[in-house]
Amino acid sequence: MVINSKLKSALDHIAPVKSGEFSLDKGETKETYIVINYNSFPDDFGDDEAEHEVFSIQVHLFCPAGLNSLSLRHKIKNAIYRAGFSWPRCVDASDRDGQHYVFECQLALAIGTE
Repeated sequence: MVINSKLKSALDHIAPVKSGEFSLDKGETKETYIVINYNSFPDDFGDDEAEHEVFSIQVHLFCPAGLNSLSLRHKIKNAIYRAGFSWPRCVDASDRDGQHYVFECQLALAIGTE
């Protein structure tokens, strides 16, 4: 998939990236990782058919509670934008178990290119 490969190549140098959910191999531990997911909807209708599909994308950064993640968050925003997505907004979804930041962005693709 175009979106998965673009995001993975843009973000993989920052932290390990998985699509959908992050599962660990036996004995492996990850304290900082990224999970991506997205939804899509049709747009740009002509003659009752959609010409484009708009993808609403979420990039989740998970990291330990005590880590200073400011530079990671900055790198993620820039990497998403440089990969061709809209500039992401960031929502802090952290809790007492750790940090969780959700970067939300969009990408429109012509139907049939995803």
